[in-house]
Amino acid sequence: MSEEKSKIGLTLGLDMPLEAVEILRSHGTTRTYQTNQMAVSVGDDFDNLFIVEEGRFSISIIDRHGRSSIYGYLGAGSTWGLKAALTGKPASFFFEAVEESTVTCVSRKTLWTLIDNNKIARHGIIFSLGWAVSMSTSFGHQERTLPLKSRLANFLIANADKHGTVELPQAVLARNLGVSRYAVGSHLQDFKRRSLIEIEYGRVRIIAPDELQRLGTRR
Repeated sequence: MSEEKSKIGLTLGLDMPLEAVEILRSHGTTRTYQTNQMAVSVGDDFDNLFIVEEGRFSISIIDRHGRSSIYGYLGAGSTWGLKAALTGKPASFFFEAVEESTVTCVSRKTLWTLIDNNKIARHGIIFSLGWAVSMSTSFGHQERTLPLKSRLANFLIANADKHGTVELPQAVLARNLGVSRYAVGSHLQDFKRRSLIEIEYGRVRIIAPDELQRLGTRR
């Protein structure tokens, strides 16, 4: 993978120091999910932190119109569900394997035991929760202060896989950003004219991640 390509493919997984992830991993159990297999559905009892080891998962919800809206994807090395696992609240999202994928699951009981007894794990968990709050604040700030083209650029960067591909149709992109499909399509065509992306059926491929990332910071 080129240096340029390594800058894309960020996911929505919680950021956590590697040392803490390794400790959590050593206390978890491994599960494998087949393509399109649902690991978690809305309303399920949620009592595990997920560490994605291989493959990729989509994170989605059902919006107020009854349609599925994908928030993004989790790739290898991502963690997900820490806050829900600690509180034990029912899941408010769908967690589905996009391809054959393997995860390590760490139970709520184990998480609390490690918080009580392992300094590295405790610091990693606290750091991860703080990072999640920071990201939520950042997303809210973007929605209030950034134009749609910048928010769209950020969304594409954040949800691209390691090949720079965002496997989402324009209608789903629009729902995630809370705007019309026409508005998203107009900006995507502009990105294409600038040679930042290529548009294919049901997907967008990023070809100039540095330029697209810079566009995401413009007001």
